[in-house]
Amino acid sequence: MTGAVHRAAAVAAALAMPAGLLAQSATIAGRVAVKGAQMALTYTVVSASPGGDEQFTNGEGRFLIHNVPPGRVTLRVRHIGYAALDTTVDVAAGDTVRVVLEMSLITIELPAVHSLAKACAHPGGSDAQIGANLSLLFEQIKENAERNRLLSRSYPFELSIERKITKPEPLLEARFVAFDTITRSSDRDWRYAPGRMLGTREYDGGVFGGKWWTITLPELADFADERFLVNHCFDYAGLDVIDGDTLLRIDFRPAPAVRTPDVAGAVFLDPSTYQLRTTELALVNLTKQLRAQVSGQSIREDFTEIIPGVPVLDVVSSVVFPKEDPKAPAGEPATENQRTLAVRFLKGKP
Repeated sequence: MTGAVHRAAAVAAALAMPAGLLAQSATIAGRVAVKGAQMALTYTVVSASPGGDEQFTNGEGRFLIHNVPPGRVTLRVRHIGYAALDTTVDVAAGDTVRVVLEMSLITIELPAVHSLAKACAHPGGSDAQIGANLSLLFEQIKENAERNRLLSRSYPFELSIERKITKPEPLLEARFVAFDTITRSSDRDWRYAPGRMLGTREYDGGVFGGKWWTITLPELADFADERFLVNHCFDYAGLDVIDGDTLLRIDFRPAPAVRTPDVAGAVFLDPSTYQLRTTELALVNLTKQLRAQVSGQSIREDFTEIIPGVPVLDVVSSVVFPKEDPKAPAGEPATENQRTLAVRFLKGKP
């Protein structure tokens, strides 16, 4: 039924388009494969300029771009773990141009040292400043984020999430636990900006009643947002073991100019595919008011594939540490754990 609706919509759009414009436009039909192997690269991001929005290749690595203006067109091809490919094709009015685009696996020779950056390294700096290897790792982080953002825009979805919240009550020598289920949309209006991380949430009554501090987590798409990137310093930190897997670790922290509450942490990539697996975040630059209530917060995010090569948030674990009092025993932290139960695409699955 969905396919029939899409075909009807396409016919209606064609009938509404002036005949002269239809005759002038062209079509690019292509396939993306691994160089030297002819293995299809599914869910590769392809765009044409001018004339075509970003799209994913299908399960056979194929794509089709309609209504391309005649002339020289630049095709931009991106896939995690492969060198970015930009190429140009000449198209004539009314033609269908067929292309095969081959992508090469990237190889990053990372030294066994802690630092690759000579200064605060972010994409706003030159490759000469941050080094070619760190620049390539940046591109893989951004590619993970771009794929997530394209999926959210082209195929919006909702996540059904189970949430568990715990809160210690020292006076009662008890810990209260609550479960609920929430729905999170892939479409959100919030964008990162320094100083906009914190908010409050108030609950009426019950053991969780009162006003709570909240932190708006940077999500995967934010790692492709220029405002996030230019306000953080990144550095390669070698290999680390997470849950028994050896992963590439890239540390980040707020740039020196950021003095408001923000996040520092680490991004962990699969060393073979460069796909994002885990992030670890910590709340830093706490205000005096915050320090009077908590000593810090740590958050771990684990990702899973929603379609091949496109990671989405799967599990979130947050720990808020109480204010440290040297004259009293260490207090118990409050926790919040979330796990994704189901994914529902709202307008069809790619």
